[in-house]
Amino acid sequence: MVKKEAVANTSSILFIAKLKRFDLIKNIFSKIFIPKEVVSEIFSKNYAENELINKEMQKFIFEKNVKEIKEFNLDMGERAAISLCLEKKINIFLSDDKKARKLARGLSIETLGIAGIIKYNLEEKNISKEEAKDLINQLIKDGYYMSSILYSELLILVGKD
Repeated sequence: MVKKEAVANTSSILFIAKLKRFDLIKNIFSKIFIPKEVVSEIFSKNYAENELINKEMQKFIFEKNVKEIKEFNLDMGERAAISLCLEKKINIFLSDDKKARKLARGLSIETLGIAGIIKYNLEEKNISKEEAKDLINQLIKDGYYMSSILYSELLILVGKD
């Protein structure tokens, strides 16, 4: 598989950092771009994960300026990230924000969330079923919202032999 580039929003980067598993997105993508507005959102708060994110910003995550942020009805980070996708013609948006994902898909931008990243790594045998189950449960423990339907689907997936 040829690794692609993606644009990410704040929550996607934070949850990968909370899991301390940047390898999960490195298995899929060659580079992750984040607009300066997302960088500001991340580092404006004193998250425990900031040091790890900063380390990744020097080799895998790259800050980009957006020339024109579109007037989407979203938070600034999501608006800037989708605008960056459009501006740089990057067709993958990492986000777990339902409204932002819906808007991006309407603009023909693929979306992928943390659950999809875990699922991909499981299907590619980069992680075991037990590891996938542990990651899903850790996400929820860390405050990640997952619908009961998605949670059930993922547990069925990781329960298969």
